[in-house]
Amino acid sequence: MESINLSFKRPHCLSSADLSSNHGTTCTWTIGNKDKTPCLSGTLALETGLERLHVFPTFKLGFTIMGIALSGLRIEKLDLQTIPPRLYKGFRAQTRAGDFDVRL
Repeated sequence: MESINLSFKRPHCLSSADLSSNHGTTCTWTIGNKDKTPCLSGTLALETGLERLHVFPTFKLGFTIMGIALSGLRIEKLDLQTIPPRLYKGFRAQTRAGDFDVRL
């Protein structure tokens, strides 16, 4: 898996957040290539007087897997005519995440 990222919009009713977000209201965590078990941790504090969130954030997860087509698409034979010299015949597949929303 490559290009793994997780993003969510911080609700307005948070008084503080102990996360590494350097600009704006959306926290995006980009992992890159998955070499080991990644971990994101932090603390979100609500405004005084609020017991729970009125709006629940949506977490969006995205990733890319090279060399795999989840549709099961395969090419058994590839014939080319009138080919230029040094042509490479091959098939590359790439799987990208759609919109995976995790609602709490």
